[in-house]
Amino acid sequence: MRVTQNTTANLVLNNLQTIRKRTEELEQQASTGYKVSKPSDDPVSAQQILRLKGLIAQGDQYDRNISNGVAWLSMGESAMSEMGNVLSRAKELTVQMANGTNNPNSLKAAQNEMMQLRSQMVLLGNTQLNGRYIFGGFKNDTPPFDPAGNFTGTDDDIMVEIDRGAFVPINYSGGDILRGGTPPGSTGTDIIGVFDNLIAALGAGDQAAIQAELPNLEASTAQVLSVRTDLGARMNRVEGARNVLEEMKYSLTKVLSDKRDVDFMQVVSDLSKQQTAYEAAVAASAKVSQISLLDYM
Repeated sequence: MRVTQNTTANLVLNNLQTIRKRTEELEQQASTGYKVSKPSDDPVSAQQILRLKGLIAQGDQYDRNISNGVAWLSMGESAMSEMGNVLSRAKELTVQMANGTNNPNSLKAAQNEMMQLRSQMVLLGNTQLNGRYIFGGFKNDTPPFDPAGNFTGTDDDIMVEIDRGAFVPINYSGGDILRGGTPPGSTGTDIIGVFDNLIAALGAGDQAAIQAELPNLEASTAQVLSVRTDLGARMNRVEGARNVLEEMKYSLTKVLSDKRDVDFMQVVSDLSKQQTAYEAAVAASAKVSQISLLDYM
């Protein structure tokens, strides 16, 4: 086969273009830190990278859901802890007033304090987080309890998805906690009603009626404690899901990095070698281009 001057020039030019293309690829990898910047770089890896990024994005959304759920559950726990303190004080006051040795002034003072405790329970029932009332169900943009203690919210559960297909309720019905269901007392103890009965009994100085509410205060405390126990179980489940999610995201991120990210030191080394090869090829091509027919005569 006859090798002409034109053939040699084309061969040199093709080699220069190949080296230059590889150099540009390495420069892009060095500047972006990615082995695959577009699907054409590696179609199979690009598809895997897109899927991994989608899974990580889902994990980020579940993480936000969990953070929101933890905030609601924590706020609910704080509110119910304070409810327990209020009931403890109400029981202490009731025991003091049930011994039959208190004068009218003491009973009046106790009645006034009991009214304040009742108001505090209603206020706790209207606990809110970021403008949302956590005990109001779906109707959580307005206070679930009016000043009279009537529940105006809904009994619906607000669910958050903590993993694919895994939902956890993050709220409790204020009507169930403080009114014992709808109508009041239908499924549990009507705590607000117990306070109303005590206020009336203290105002009338009715020792028997005061004593009769002690078992109801015990039931009220047990009711709030039961809800707090369930809240703790939900919190444990959510926190467990968060731990699993963090491990999953770490694994996915590592796989994504292996698929997408470059070994920077290797890229810099390859780039240096490629630049050296390019400079050598340019120098060789310059010498080839100087050869003419006279060199063979």
